[in-house]
Amino acid sequence: MKPIKYILTALLISFFSSCGNTENNKLIIGKWTGSEWLIDGNPSNRNTAETHFIFNEQGNYSFIYEGTEEKGTYKIENDMLFTKQTNQQEIMVKINKLTKDSLIFNMNRSGTSEILTLLKNK
Repeated sequence: MKPIKYILTALLISFFSSCGNTENNKLIIGKWTGSEWLIDGNPSNRNTAETHFIFNEQGNYSFIYEGTEEKGTYKIENDMLFTKQTNQQEIMVKINKLTKDSLIFNMNRSGTSEILTLLKNK
């Protein structure tokens, strides 16, 4: 009887985890423009207005920063965004907040904390 209990528990956890992923997968679709980029809690000199992410329903993304474009595939698992360019390593960032109009990434670049806030284009 105990194995059935464990299986049912695992299925329920899996079901509820996938529900969150489904919602995040819907919310992230669209074009996003940077509004704030903090490094170690301080404003950076990065040009946030020239920072764009585009996510589509097919699992493809593009990242545009100051005229340079990166393209590849993406997936969301819980509150983590995984992006992968062709022939490159997968990169993971934490989704701190994702709503219909704002997206906040928590990133770590070589031990330096970065927070990127993006707003959805209408």
